[in-house]
Amino acid sequence: MELRLSTSIRSIYGLIRHLYWTIWVIVLLPSVSLAEALFIAEAHHRAEHPSIKIATGDHYSPFIDDKLPNGGWSVSIVQRVLEKLSVQAEIIYLPWDRALKWTNEGQIFGSFPFVYSPQRAETLLFSKPINHVPVYMYVAQNSEFSTLESLTTKRLCFPYDYALSSLEKDIVNKYAMTINRVKDGTGCIKHVLKGWSDAGLINSYIDISKLSAVQDEEQMIKVFAQQLALVPLHFVISKQGKDSQLWIDKFDQALAQIDSNGERAIIDNQYRKLLN
Repeated sequence: MELRLSTSIRSIYGLIRHLYWTIWVIVLLPSVSLAEALFIAEAHHRAEHPSIKIATGDHYSPFIDDKLPNGGWSVSIVQRVLEKLSVQAEIIYLPWDRALKWTNEGQIFGSFPFVYSPQRAETLLFSKPINHVPVYMYVAQNSEFSTLESLTTKRLCFPYDYALSSLEKDIVNKYAMTINRVKDGTGCIKHVLKGWSDAGLINSYIDISKLSAVQDEEQMIKVFAQQLALVPLHFVISKQGKDSQLWIDKFDQALAQIDSNGERAIIDNQYRKLLN
């Protein structure tokens, strides 16, 4: 409720400023028509509030999920940061690898949420974390594996387009696991249920019972209780863009601002309540 109210107030404020500039132009430049005055006011508004195009992927609940408020947890945070920067953004949905490719090529301004990797950092700038993913390991319910240690040297499933963070690589190295790659997270669950992989890593916010891959109650997965990592997610932009470092610094400053004034806590609590 507080988020919706503050957004409405900002919208009303923006409309008032727009009308103010229209009236100001008409008063000081009486020779211009109303249409010309509106055009000038709109141009001024756009100059004050630049517009950018940013991308995200899909099916990464609760961070990107069209069934959740504002399209997901990460979307809500990024939108609030951009509002703080007086930046209007169009969010487009792309395959994850294309979102990164177009960001690098400058076809879009930036994309989110992505994990850090040294390879990505060669061409991209990463914001401070916008979210964190609690990571756990799972196996098939009827699996012979009863402890994490029993999975040493076994097969771990990962989606093709998912870049392992350094924290996840630590997990793989710790248990000397072999990686199998499949299409996506749901594919990994199916892989584990069929015995083609021994285990997978899962975001603990996901409601396992609602996953299509585990609808058969006799073929559920079991998740080990030990949290293995808390992986940060970031907003990224190309290093090649104009004033890229300055822009990512401003993004981080705005992110820190909504941290300090409690706005981020409101967003975080909203999603935690929904997930619980």
